[in-house]
Amino acid sequence: MVGTIRFRTREACPVCGGTDGHALWQGRLSDPDVQVWLGQFQYSGDATGLDQPFALWRCAGCGMGFHRSIPDEDGLATLYGQWADAAQAARFEVAHLPPAAEADADRRVKIALRLRHLARQTQPDGPLRLLDFGCGAGAGLLAARALGFQAFGVEMSESRAAQARSCGATVCADLAQVEVAAGGGFHAVVLDQVLEHLPDPLALLRRVTEAMLPGAVLFLAVPDCSGLTVPRDFDQFHRLQPLEHLNAFTPATLDRIAIAAGFAPQPAPPAFLTTRPLRALRAMAALLRHPAPADRFYRLPQ
Repeated sequence: MVGTIRFRTREACPVCGGTDGHALWQGRLSDPDVQVWLGQFQYSGDATGLDQPFALWRCAGCGMGFHRSIPDEDGLATLYGQWADAAQAARFEVAHLPPAAEADADRRVKIALRLRHLARQTQPDGPLRLLDFGCGAGAGLLAARALGFQAFGVEMSESRAAQARSCGATVCADLAQVEVAAGGGFHAVVLDQVLEHLPDPLALLRRVTEAMLPGAVLFLAVPDCSGLTVPRDFDQFHRLQPLEHLNAFTPATLDRIAIAAGFAPQPAPPAFLTTRPLRALRAMAALLRHPAPADRFYRLPQ
């Protein structure tokens, strides 16, 4: 039986701890438009039974956007352990994502290439250990392994973790377990589309630093919520989703939380998957003119 979800209220900003701010968007999960959008996530649980108020808040101190009403600890376990399982992920991808497996694979390989380049600047020899926190079905782990990393994952959904393990990946339920499995600190860590889901993202980042070696590198990616307040379509709702996306980051607030956790921003090196000069030049041009996305590389001090 799929469980229900209960909620609690966050009184303070998850980045700076401030309590002053104002609501950008508020309502109830039972509002008709919200119910239509939630239905498109095709959860394995029944979101139509939720009648919970929500309020997307903007911190007056640091500008961070965050939902004040969020699932409690048991609710998050139900949401990601049962509602957002492997079957739900497959249904969502079929319904909403174009058939772009090659592009997604290229992206994951490019992330791993860049992390390897950055990690080798402080660890020129020997094996490199990578942690993918929130690894899902393990596609990022497979890309990292293909580039020579000893790759380890953390995944809350047991059904998705099982998918990753079926491909030979080492996946654990939490950081303490994966530290034991790895047998040493990590040279690189990936949190790709993770921080927006966490009730206390700063605490998680600080905990992650304890598992990393001095000078280790970090890749963060979150939905870019710049300029968004009340959603006007499904894409905007997805970024501000009050059931899952508890934090509404921008590039500036992503930098702010990483710096608060002890990281320094790190320019991303180029990562080409081809040696053909024209494609390489186009890739470089795209890097130079692309607006600041909400994904970044960071490094711990040595």
